[in-house]
Amino acid sequence: MEHFISFGKMALREVMTGTFAGSLESENLTIAYTDMKAGVEVPLHHHPEEAVDIIMEGELEMQVGEAVNLLTHGMISIVPSNMPHRAKAISNCKVITILHPRRSDLKQTMLISSE
Repeated sequence: MEHFISFGKMALREVMTGTFAGSLESENLTIAYTDMKAGVEVPLHHHPEEAVDIIMEGELEMQVGEAVNLLTHGMISIVPSNMPHRAKAISNCKVITILHPRRSDLKQTMLISSE
């Protein structure tokens, strides 16, 4: 297992139009990196894993349950297990999401380049 990882060397794949993402797993967590273009919307959904979203760049409108907030660089959203949530990129965004326990339906797409 790799102990030190650069998001700049993560292989990303287009998961929906205007959204590129990659993920990796530890024993108990899934860590995802998402690059979203302005205007992209992730529809209302839920999953059994808890999620923490960390906004690294841009503005992301996030709804968790009934609460809605505009998140900017350095802000965090906490999504409890099975809580409906959605997101809309107001500007181009880069987001790190930590899921616990590991999210079994996300494939490990972490590839380290040799550069």
